[in-house]
Amino acid sequence: MKTKLSIAVTLALFSAGLLSGCSDDNEPTEAATQEEAPKNNAAPMLKYVPANSPYFMATRETLPEQDAFDLYQRMQPMTTLESDLDELRNTLPEIEDDEVLHSMMTLLIAMGEELIGVESLEDVHALGLKMSPQAAFYGLGILPVMRMQLQDEEAFRETLQRILTKADITPRTATTNGTDYWVLTPEGPLQAILVIEGQQLLVSVVPQNASDDLLAQVLGKTLPDSTIGDTGALAELEERHGFTPYGAGQLYSSRLFNELSTPTHSGTQALMNAVDAEPLDLSTCQADIDRITSRFPGLVMGMREYNLDRMEMNLILETDEQIVTDLRALTTQVPGLGSTGGMASFGLGLDLPVLLQTVQKYAQEVRQNPFSCDELQELNGTWDEINMAINNPITMMIGPSLSGFNARIDSLTMKNGTPNGVGILTLASQNPLALLSTVSAFMPEIGALGLEPGGKARQVESMMLPPDSPPLYAAMSETAVALGVGISDSAALQSELQAPTSERDLLFHGHMTGEFYQALANVMEQTASDEITASDIEVLKQYGDAYQNTEYWFRVDDAGVEMSFSLELN
Repeated sequence: MKTKLSIAVTLALFSAGLLSGCSDDNEPTEAATQEEAPKNNAAPMLKYVPANSPYFMATRETLPEQDAFDLYQRMQPMTTLESDLDELRNTLPEIEDDEVLHSMMTLLIAMGEELIGVESLEDVHALGLKMSPQAAFYGLGILPVMRMQLQDEEAFRETLQRILTKADITPRTATTNGTDYWVLTPEGPLQAILVIEGQQLLVSVVPQNASDDLLAQVLGKTLPDSTIGDTGALAELEERHGFTPYGAGQLYSSRLFNELSTPTHSGTQALMNAVDAEPLDLSTCQADIDRITSRFPGLVMGMREYNLDRMEMNLILETDEQIVTDLRALTTQVPGLGSTGGMASFGLGLDLPVLLQTVQKYAQEVRQNPFSCDELQELNGTWDEINMAINNPITMMIGPSLSGFNARIDSLTMKNGTPNGVGILTLASQNPLALLSTVSAFMPEIGALGLEPGGKARQVESMMLPPDSPPLYAAMSETAVALGVGISDSAALQSELQAPTSERDLLFHGHMTGEFYQALANVMEQTASDEITASDIEVLKQYGDAYQNTEYWFRVDDAGVEMSFSLELN
């Protein structure tokens, strides 16, 4: 991990705390109280989000501020920020010819400098920030707006001014409807604006010649007729997917396409006019668009867990029921896949023959009913290209015998200057004898072992194995073959072959423990490389101290494909 990435992670974690919502004991400002309806008191930001917005991400409630700050402190890499910033400052002369990159780097440095000395919740408040504010990101049509509650707007003005001054950014000022705002970007058809008003920070992108009426909507002076607070769309989204109320959102593919083709919001039309873009002509494409949006309704995101010990973040690509059914048919039962045994693991459960059949099925559907409009012609050949890509000799040879794998690392050390480990690779198969035959094509020694389902583990002796590597043993069951590195006990290998299979319809799963981060740091420490710095190693050690377990997976959800990440803290 490079220094600039280390600082970026620190800033991202700090921002995550800032954007995760507010505790119930935070009272809204007097101005907000006067404007909002009583039912929105618990989540005042929802009154700004139109009920028909093509996309939104918003909070209803969250952890108390002190808990959010404690969580931030436990998660962040604790490398010396000053030394990291010095390294970044040293890179500035090398990128001075790249105006955009240089500006971004100076802004990153300036933001990092504001975090120096932040050791308590009071320090956060001194910057004008709340550690867990109410927040919302949404579209007025396609026009983006981000809102965040502040602790003290005057203190934040001072903080922001320091950052911009250090970054050598001089914003222009403008006024609309009696409200002053900053323009952060140079002259152009579109401009990024920043507003500090009513204990809120607002950032948006608007046309340079935006009307006062449009700006009134952006600033919240004119509120939508119907909002997600009125319809309960956010609460319904949380309930449908089991998300916490600490931040969830949705992107609607049909609303987005419709807004781009037939703008219903002045924000969309104004943005299009500013960049001389015409609405999409879907007169010949509407059936194709409806076909796509019905199969892929959109994206949803949220957190199923968020507390001081564990968090789980979820992103779901929504699909129709038929695609869900087809995806479920691809999943296979792999012993140990989805478990968090060992210090790290990764695995895949994917029935390759069924995958080939599924791709052929969708390719045939597109051939029989091709997309008609010009803009989507490339999609007509996509499935055929995918079909050709996966119909290769290796896939055809391995596919009928291999249905998934799970690789687990139990230990990782250095031996005679070479990384050395103990672990197991489990290969799932509906026909393990055929799998042995396939593996033997690459390593004939395995085929000569005479393995039998339930039989004893046998050592694999091969010239292909690196010198001084741990002994390799193989065992077999009715549904899998196991290769144990440094694991010779037959009972242990057979136990791994009978390990429970996941009930989560997993396509992919991996995990890394704090112990793995520490072991990896120790290996890197003993490996000579110009690419590895002491700071990189220190970050890994601190991850090892902070994180008990990190887990990531792709699975088939009732709503589509779920991509998730979870983190358990020590």
